[in-house]
Amino acid sequence: MKSGESASKFALLGVLSLKPASGYDIKQFVQGSIGHFWSESYGRIYPLLKELADEGLIVQQRGTKASGRSERQVYAITVAGEMALRQWLEHSPRNESPRSELLLKLFFCDHVAPEASAQHVREKKQLEEKHIAIYEQTARHIQQRYPAHPGLPYWLMTLNFGRHRSQALVAWCDETLATLSQLEKKQAKEKTKAKTKAKTKRGTV
Repeated sequence: MKSGESASKFALLGVLSLKPASGYDIKQFVQGSIGHFWSESYGRIYPLLKELADEGLIVQQRGTKASGRSERQVYAITVAGEMALRQWLEHSPRNESPRSELLLKLFFCDHVAPEASAQHVREKKQLEEKHIAIYEQTARHIQQRYPAHPGLPYWLMTLNFGRHRSQALVAWCDETLATLSQLEKKQAKEKTKAKTKAKTKRGTV
């Protein structure tokens, strides 16, 4: 398994390095932890688990049966899987091009009134403020639950990245809303001048 392969495989190895888990367990863990910067769907997780097992990086263990349901397929990382994970962690991460529909719309928003853009930015600000609250709540929770876990400092680093990014985006939203407000006032003055000029011209005819 090479470092250039799908990072999703290594994400699953990372989760399984913490403890054995089923595909469902992995999905739940992702949503409650690394979900603020990485996501995986069920449709992606199960084929990847099969690939990892075929490569000898994880092994299937006997799971527990839920009432009326079939036995869960629980996977555990192997020594080879741990080695592959460490090798991947030591390689520089690949740069990813950001995609933002908000910025895409904002770039072309001279075709509509500034208020249309302002509404988009206000919604973005509200979303990022919610994210900040979630980051802070999550940080308190894991500090209380895992005070001595060796992974705690690293978990907090990723949370702080998200928190700082959201705080920066809130500041950007405030700055952008101020600029859009100025543009709206400027356009209003220009419209007023144009109307006044039109009335004056009609009066002189």
